[in-house]
Amino acid sequence: MQKVLVTGSSGRIGEAFVTEHQDRYEFVLSDVREPARPIEGPHRFVQADLSDPSTADALCLGVDAVVHLAGIPDPDAEFDDLLHANILATTYLIDATWKAGCRRFIYASSAQTIEGYPVDRQVVPGMGVAPANLYGVSKCYGEALCSLYATQHGMSCVSLRIGAFEPSDGPPLETMRDLSAWLSRDDATHLIDRAIQAEISGHFIAHGISNNRFKRLDLTETRRVLGYAPKDDAFSTFPLPSG
Repeated sequence: MQKVLVTGSSGRIGEAFVTEHQDRYEFVLSDVREPARPIEGPHRFVQADLSDPSTADALCLGVDAVVHLAGIPDPDAEFDDLLHANILATTYLIDATWKAGCRRFIYASSAQTIEGYPVDRQVVPGMGVAPANLYGVSKCYGEALCSLYATQHGMSCVSLRIGAFEPSDGPPLETMRDLSAWLSRDDATHLIDRAIQAEISGHFIAHGISNNRFKRLDLTETRRVLGYAPKDDAFSTFPLPSG
């Protein structure tokens, strides 16, 4: 059983992934807040602030892979908050991952890294980043860190450009853009699992959306490289926005 560190484990995606795969992996869970409910099995939780440089090294010891979901996911976040939660924390964690000799670093990036492109233009592999806010800029920084550690230190890194993660039984998505960028719970947990298991060297940027009828992000390379097979479609799950 592989040992996997999941940061941001008390968040929506972290909680969904751990719940779905608690019998497949041995988890070290970390967050600034306690989980809503205890998890059973050979897992342990460590309450930690990753912007403190003294915490990451101990978390990564003996771990096979790191899934870094922690951070502020707010397009309107201020720079001072992003500096600590998204930039410093990611910097300390990826360095600790490398020093501990972990096999894989998986970084929760965001579709906000490319949100500056027109909403009716599909983003395909090889297009440059185009953030539309400082949150997107902070995620571009994380992707660049993954590239740095892959090229300079030989690490295997996967950046997941996560789209609009919302529950299928929640409120309707309000825009066509959100429908095209939707990532369902089941597809999100499958995507992270494939990011852990796929044979990858270097740094790969994966597109994290479901099998939506119109896709904000092209999934061709993500399917091929990760073996990702999303099943859900926002246009069949939610009503179309009016107007």
